[in-house]
Amino acid sequence: MRIAVLGLEDFGFHVASTLSELGDDVMAVDRDTDKVQDIMRHVGKAMVADVTDREALKDLGIRNMDVVVVDVGERFETSVLLTHYLRELGIPRVLVKATNADQGKILTLIGASDVVQPERESAVKTAHLIHYSRSKLLDAMALGDGYFALTLQTPPSLAGRMVADLDLLDRYHLHLLAVKPAGESAAPCVPDPSYTLAKDDTLVVMGEEAKLIELHQKLK
Repeated sequence: MRIAVLGLEDFGFHVASTLSELGDDVMAVDRDTDKVQDIMRHVGKAMVADVTDREALKDLGIRNMDVVVVDVGERFETSVLLTHYLRELGIPRVLVKATNADQGKILTLIGASDVVQPERESAVKTAHLIHYSRSKLLDAMALGDGYFALTLQTPPSLAGRMVADLDLLDRYHLHLLAVKPAGESAAPCVPDPSYTLAKDDTLVVMGEEAKLIELHQKLK
């Protein structure tokens, strides 16, 4: 994909460099020369420009992008104007960093395809890592609307039991999405109902936060 990242705060910098590592055609833009120099070796194209200057963005070929990511720090008014302008240009997908939920609602109303609150999402993930620590939680991902996907090691109380016996869907409305069997060479798989869990297996469980907490309480 052809992707432009407008603004190279921490979020924008890491999005640009990671997308480039994944093989996307990335153009990074910021008015700060030092930030542009820092990102140069990580992306295909890095340009010094004022992202609020419409003519400058046109000259950079912003119309040809499949996705534009906006991260202008605390300058919310700039985020709003940029989002509106990018939608006017017909950019298929505009992803904007927001500081809070209210900003996110406004940005969505004016046309942002996706709104990201990285600080909030990081805080939620950290809270889950702490809360589920006794269950050997390895990772947590917010899916929106109160749903999460948790990656954890098999709790001792579940080791030696077949997947079918857990009855996670009927009892807790949770889905066991995948199991990575114990052992470095084992590949993750969608578990068969007859699969017997081992103590060092890694599980990926998805469902509503309240149901995940309910299961956690029973597994303590």
